[in-house]
Amino acid sequence: MPALGPIVDCNVHLWDQRHNPVFWLTDRTLVRDLIGNYDSLPDVYRLGDYERETAGFDVRGIVWSDAGAADPVAAAEWVRRQHEERGLVTGIVSLGDPAVDGFADLVDRLRAIPLVSSIRVRLAAGLVQGADQQSTVLAQRAVIEHLDLMARADLVATIEATSDQLGAVAQIAGRLPHLRIVVDHFGWPTDLSDGGRRTHLDRVEELAARPNVATRLDAIGTIFGAWTVDRVRPWLRAIVSLFGADRCMLGSDLPIERLRSGFGPLYRAYDEIFAPHTPSEREMLLRDTAQRWYGSG
Repeated sequence: MPALGPIVDCNVHLWDQRHNPVFWLTDRTLVRDLIGNYDSLPDVYRLGDYERETAGFDVRGIVWSDAGAADPVAAAEWVRRQHEERGLVTGIVSLGDPAVDGFADLVDRLRAIPLVSSIRVRLAAGLVQGADQQSTVLAQRAVIEHLDLMARADLVATIEATSDQLGAVAQIAGRLPHLRIVVDHFGWPTDLSDGGRRTHLDRVEELAARPNVATRLDAIGTIFGAWTVDRVRPWLRAIVSLFGADRCMLGSDLPIERLRSGFGPLYRAYDEIFAPHTPSEREMLLRDTAQRWYGSG
């Protein structure tokens, strides 16, 4: 089997509930329908904690994603300071709502932070506190204008949507071809039956036809629960077949993935699933695609 790594982990969460709380970690019942019981997740998870958890693997970089901090600018600055002390952060994915009036100001403030390369837009129900989570939000004129602003600012739109919302994302990708879009969690399938997989792949195929769209393969425990390699293999290989390895990237979703497995079991599963791919394709999946889409340098 080919060697595993080097790795740029395309989705890592760092947080500190003492100083900049994430709303769904403050009330640990809010997203149990999505991820199960998460009482065991730590109140503080820093870059040093991630490094200790991934020791023994050739991790060269991470993409940090804001899990929902109360102050997204302060959260991004906190991550930047950790990078200055320890290195490792390839890019920062902040969080914002393009439907609100203050979004343009948020873009300006985030652009001043060198590592910020993306803003995540959440559509999935239950993940946005006090916001409209419907796919129709993407059709609003103000949202279109704000997404266009992101494109002009050279920021990637990372869109967290469930499978039934992917049609709206495809429409945005077609309407704003200059906007680079990364679809989170390979489109977040919710029907895991064989028929559900066929339906999901049909929806994803429309997105994959757009050259300005890539996807993150991550959140495996969140989507599949107590997953096995055999369970996830046909999903992940099919997604890579549609997009190509140059528009797919692998991530851990730490520390959330702890609830089901951990970095080692997850990346060994990735290693097995993508063993038949060429060395070049594996390099893209493990490192190069994340670096190219999210790298800030």
